[in-house]
Amino acid sequence: MAILVNQDLIRRWHLSTVAWSLAFFTVIGLFTSTTSAARLYEVEVLLFKQKHSHGDNESLILKTGRSVDFRFALDQAERRRSNIKAEPAIGGHLSEINTRLAKSPNYDVLYHVRWQQATAQLPHAPRVGISLPPSISITGIRGVFRLYATDLLFIDAILRFDELLNRAHNSDKTKQGSEANGHMVHYFMKQQRRVKFKEIHYFDHPRFGIFLTVWPIDE
Repeated sequence: MAILVNQDLIRRWHLSTVAWSLAFFTVIGLFTSTTSAARLYEVEVLLFKQKHSHGDNESLILKTGRSVDFRFALDQAERRRSNIKAEPAIGGHLSEINTRLAKSPNYDVLYHVRWQQATAQLPHAPRVGISLPPSISITGIRGVFRLYATDLLFIDAILRFDELLNRAHNSDKTKQGSEANGHMVHYFMKQQRRVKFKEIHYFDHPRFGIFLTVWPIDE
């Protein structure tokens, strides 16, 4: 009788162990499926400018304050950027938003691109640079994006937005130093954001904004 009881206990223990193992690997699969299921990642970015200023409190003079930290972080990111080139996102997932912004009197679409990357696993997740030099639009953009995966997906973004202030805009701000009287004003954005596949994420700033979406590509 004791042998039968022990065998029954062993059988119950074995079944319990199997059940817990299955539950554990099921939970692990739920956490990793969002990042490992895709063979390729497609990142699409839509960057736009707000035509009407909400104040210059985000203006940063280059040689003082946090702007030094921002410049250093951006320079470091640009030195480590990959060879991946962002391409025009014709017919992309953000095309409808692009159309709406273009029709609005309050916004100017500056940049709409996308790229594909083969991995998001650290430490190999690539840094992808974007650049829009100043032109007739008097606006310049420099930045680096990095999509990477742990158990979840994240995106790091650091950008510098350059804008030339005209005299009308600066008529009552003559004491702001060399940034005024037609000189460039520099705005920075540095954010880390958790992202999910096929969702649209928004990065806000008083002078510009970014829509971003990430899609898995299974080949």
